[in-house]
Amino acid sequence: MQSPFRRGAAAPMTMLSLPVKTPMAFMSCENQSTTAFEKDVDLGPLVRCRHLLVLSYSDKKTAPSVRGERLRAYLRELDVVAPRFDAAIARTGRKHICLAWRDAGPFSLRRTYTSLSNERAAALFAMAVEESRAAAEEDRREPDGIRRACAALCDAAGFLRASASEGSSGGDKASGSGDRLKHVSGACMAAFEVLVLAQALECYFELAVAGGKPLALCAKVAQQVGLDYDRVQGYMATAPDMDKAWMVHAQAKAAYFRGDACLRSARVLREKGDGDGVGEAIARLRQGLESLDVAKGALWKVAGPVRDATKRLRKEIETDLAAAERDNCRIYYARVPSAAALAELPGLPQLLVRPTAVEKILRQGAETDASAAGEQKAS
Repeated sequence: MQSPFRRGAAAPMTMLSLPVKTPMAFMSCENQSTTAFEKDVDLGPLVRCRHLLVLSYSDKKTAPSVRGERLRAYLRELDVVAPRFDAAIARTGRKHICLAWRDAGPFSLRRTYTSLSNERAAALFAMAVEESRAAAEEDRREPDGIRRACAALCDAAGFLRASASEGSSGGDKASGSGDRLKHVSGACMAAFEVLVLAQALECYFELAVAGGKPLALCAKVAQQVGLDYDRVQGYMATAPDMDKAWMVHAQAKAAYFRGDACLRSARVLREKGDGDGVGEAIARLRQGLESLDVAKGALWKVAGPVRDATKRLRKEIETDLAAAERDNCRIYYARVPSAAALAELPGLPQLLVRPTAVEKILRQGAETDASAAGEQKAS
């Protein structure tokens, strides 16, 4: 099967990124001057760090990598100030500091937090957004690009899991229209975590195919990716505020990878060189076509690269099916089982992709920043 991920071939299939959350300038909840916060020994660094973060979002020319670095720095600053946050607020003579975020979209609404826990949950979600965007924009036509995209998606899953945990223990509700940012709920973040991990496993599949791994292994990975996208649909169906286009995308990807798994499994059976597997191979190829037919409505609504990849897959399945049926009629005369008689194709026996621990990501970022600062000082 020709890999769509080798040099000179068509672009890899589109991946989804998460909805953007934009930080707003900080303020005093009493509508008074913020100078006291800026001068405080503990709150001052946090205020300055958030100011740089807000600037990175307001300037459209800011590189995504810079935005990610500033988010990581802001998260580290939140962790540093957390033990002394309440005492620092009391020193300023104010009741609260207001930390605001805005949802993306034409009808975006502002949410304001006073709890450091909920602020950290929002920042973690924003970091997951940036990681998912970096993965979606990565050039995955070469193995190094695939690996970077996979790592970014695992990092995004880690940030989402940490955000869900942080948000569930938050001490306040947001002011504004609604109690918290859109999508920053347990159900939504669980759905997004399953989504980014499915996309990370899709990267693993791309690496397996581009690396010439055995057909049987690629078939198992493809089947697992299909099962994971089925899970994505299930999670999204029960989560609020989910865009229908995301569910259509997941349905189309699930159908594609089930079809791909059927094609590769059929080729494994036919490579045996005898008639024992020909009948099952024909049944598998028909099953693959049926998978694509069932999701035909979704496949016409997704992005162009997904539609194009599906057309190529369908053509390959049809070509293999015609050849298998011709050989069976002329040589083997094997019985073709019904689709109901086929066992479900096996997926992977263990997880290949997992959420990255947030502490590890932030620690690595701090080490990188320290190294860069040392080099700059030396020069």
